[in-house]
Amino acid sequence: MSSVFEPYLGRWATGVPISNSEIQTFKENRREWWLRYYLGRAPKETKMVGPLPLGTRIHLALEMLYKEGADPVAVYLQQLEEDRELFLQSRDALDDKMVSKFNSDAELGRIMVEGYLEWLEETNIDAGIHVIDVEKELTYPLYDGRVILRGKIDMKVQDSVSGFTLLMDHKTAINFSQYHKIAHMSEQLMTYTMLEKLQGADTPIEGGMYNLLKKVKRTAKATPPFYERIVVRFNQTILDNFWIRTNGVVRDILKARDDLDSGVDPQFVAYPTVNETLTWKSNFFPLYHMLDDGSAAERWMEDFTEVHDPYARYDEKKDEGTLNE
Repeated sequence: MSSVFEPYLGRWATGVPISNSEIQTFKENRREWWLRYYLGRAPKETKMVGPLPLGTRIHLALEMLYKEGADPVAVYLQQLEEDRELFLQSRDALDDKMVSKFNSDAELGRIMVEGYLEWLEETNIDAGIHVIDVEKELTYPLYDGRVILRGKIDMKVQDSVSGFTLLMDHKTAINFSQYHKIAHMSEQLMTYTMLEKLQGADTPIEGGMYNLLKKVKRTAKATPPFYERIVVRFNQTILDNFWIRTNGVVRDILKARDDLDSGVDPQFVAYPTVNETLTWKSNFFPLYHMLDDGSAAERWMEDFTEVHDPYARYDEKKDEGTLNE
């Protein structure tokens, strides 16, 4: 294959930063991991419509509220205008349906943030929360430094009622049922808790707390609750087992990297997972079949994607309303 397909970090890289998001991508779909993380490809045009830009705006608004005491609605609206400028420069701005979707998402986010402030005032739920850290990055070396396991917590808080120190994560979600069912198995919160412990946290970390905001405009027909917090505690046995399997999947990622660096065919190493979520979750959906049917896949990559630091996005906030990202 041509240089278009050269690995972003080069061959036989060390100090490879691996986050929970990359681990989840690798486990869900190796081809997606190969394109995004190994090759470092990304669309030339950033999409400003969909769950990611909406969640990012809301996250920034909450971050500035808890970090600097800023008005989250004002922060949201300022970021919205910056996103609107990008949207107007995109091809989506020529599509009436996409324009309507952008405007609908813009209004939805504003309503969600305004409602969050009302919820805080009505419930006084933050009165028992002492904020210790905001947007703290955590790292830990694995496999003699070949890998740097990393995480970035939204907030580290102490709950005055329970006395627990928890790692809070903001999430926007269509509904809360998935969190009630499997939040206790969240590998995202386990990763954060494990990294805090490995770094020698000053206070014992009991687990995490999801700060949930429902993606709804709170009309008369909408069903509450629209905001909720779920506390998840992890005992040492859970974390010990999670540590073992994290080392296992990181080993698998390194093995895949070594094979690809050695020239093993990506079809053998980074095979795709094809299911109903592929069409909306992958930015490379048109490329998937082209890689298999002999079409001009490299030409498509040159025309529609570019080399992009896959770890730069980690320094921004990715919020798609999922438990493990």
